Amino acid sequence: MGGTITGASTAGAADSGGASAAASPCDYQSYRNNSSAWGYFNGTYNLKTRPAAECGNVARISSGTKFYVWCYTYNYYGNVWVYGRKAGTDTRGWTSGDNVTYEGGSLNHC
Repeated sequence: MGGTITGASTAGAADSGGASAAASPCDYQSYRNNSSAWGYFNGTYNLKTRPAAECGNVARISSGTKFYVWCYTYNYYGNVWVYGRKAGTDTRGWTSGDNVTYEGGSLNHC
């Protein structure tokens, strides 16, 4: 079962324009650990403080690193981003759904 987390986008575009949409890309975005999804980084990427490329960095994650996905959301631009934790650590943050393979488990909206 491989794939990308972007499969979450099948939840519907209606979620992208909800009342909870951020006013700017780096505004606080709530999250919760309500999923059991996991996968691997398919490249080396920065884990972010908020769900957008221009937001602050938490850590640089190497390709092949296991990542536990806690939930997904649509960011300010309407793209799927996931919040989660790097396996074996307490390092947590946001990354684009395109950056992580989907290997298994449930994936729920934040």
